[in-house]
Parts: sequence; C-alpha cells; structure tokens
Amino acid sequence: MSLTDLSRKDLVEARTDGKPGYSEMISKSFYSSFINDTVKLDISLPLNYSKDKGKKYKTVFLTDGYWRKADHDTIHKMSNCSEIHEVIVVGIGYPDNYNFNQIRVRDLIINADNFLSCIKYEIIPYIDSTYRADAEFRTLWGSSYGGYFLIYAFTEHEDAGRLFTNYICASAALDPPYQHIDLLKNEENLYSKTKKLPLNLYITAGGNETESFIGSYNQITNRLSSRNYKDLSFEYEIIPNTDHHTVWKPALIKGLKIFLKKN
Repeated sequence: MSLTDLSRKDLVEARTDGKPGYSEMISKSFYSSFINDTVKLDISLPLNYSKDKGKKYKTVFLTDGYWRKADHDTIHKMSNCSEIHEVIVVGIGYPDNYNFNQIRVRDLIINADNFLSCIKYEIIPYIDSTYRADAEFRTLWGSSYGGYFLIYAFTEHEDAGRLFTNYICASAALDPPYQHIDLLKNEENLYSKTKKLPLNLYITAGGNETESFIGSYNQITNRLSSRNYKDLSFEYEIIPNTDHHTVWKPALIKGLKIFLKKN
C-alpha cells in the first residue's frame, strides 16, 4: 500500500510507529581547508530515494548537526505524511569526540565567513555531486549561534553566490558577547548592492526568552521589515510558551511547512 492510499488516520499512525522516516542515514567526514578541521555530515535520504532514480530532491541543511540527528526522522515523516516535499537532509557537525559548545563558537560566530566558505565550496558541491539534489532549492536552518550564522549567511546572500532559497532562523544570538560581526552593518552592505532578493526568510524567537534575545529579534525584524526588498518573502513571529531551548523545534517545523509545503 502506498502513502497515497493511506487515510489521514493511517498517516498519523505511520508517523508514530517507531520506524525511521528515511531510507538510510549516511555519515561522511572530511577535512575542510577553510576551517582547518574535520567536518562530519549526517545525510538522510527519503524513503523512495532508491526507487525513483530520475527524481531530484530539495535539500535541508541543519547547523549543529550533531544535536539534530533525531530531527532527520521528524522532517522525513513530515514528507511521508505529505505535509512537505520529500527532501534530502544534511546535518553539519563534527566528530563525536569534539567539544561541540566550544567549536560551534569558532565556526558559527567568530569565523562565520570561513564556515560559509566551507559550505559553499566543499559541502554543497559534495552533496550535489553525490546525491540527486536540486541545486536550485536549498534550505538552511539554524538556532542560537546557528541563528546568528543563518542571519550572517542571509546578509552575505549576494556575495556567497545565492546558495539558499530558504532561511529558517530560531532565536538568533545577535548581541554581545555573541556578536562578532555587526550583522546590521552586513545588512546595510547587502541593501547597498541589491534591492531584489528572490528568497524566503522566516525568523522566530521564544515568548519566554530573555530580553537580550527578544531585543535581537526586534532589531533584525524591524530592520528587514523597513527595507521592502523586492521578491523577498519575509515572515517572523514570537512563538508563545517557548524559551531559548524549546523554540527551535516549532520554528523548524513551521518554517519547513511554510517553504516546503506541497501545493
């Protein structure tokens, strides 16, 4: 029985039957010349990947990939229930014995430019050449330090070569001591280069977050709301009853539903 033959009740049960929502999870490690360190990718493929050999798939890239392994299942089960398109999910992380709290500061905050180059010149070419990835439709997600990096990548959109179509940001850490690059100044540079941004951006913060994170959210959303970039689809919200550690998941799920929903 195919998914198209299942009732809505059956679909809900299929999401909770304990079976993985993806066909396989593949781990790939390589040495990056841009961050001078080892990167580990966790790549999961849709259930039908091996059956439909002519199909290309949209890709979802997750920062802090070592903490996001369980979310591959969540994302694929959303597609199995026809809530979103089938996707290839790529978690970007490090070997399991690394100090994740320390290394993510280096790559997502201090050397965000090098990390973006790693994604552009090493990770994306590997994914596009190894898997049937749709090079025209990529999504980037990040929360906290990953949210900071996501806003950085967004403001570098023109110079980075328009790597992503969709940006999903949860609880970005934009204020000192987190901020290393002035992202509002980065946005000014972006605005000076182009008034047209054919992409999608979703920014969230938790309703129970500290004043610092709510302030960061207000700063960037107020700035972007005032710009009126042509062709930019920009949505933002404060998600009630969530804090810095719980807002990321509803932000991920809703962002995917907004940008990857099946027509």
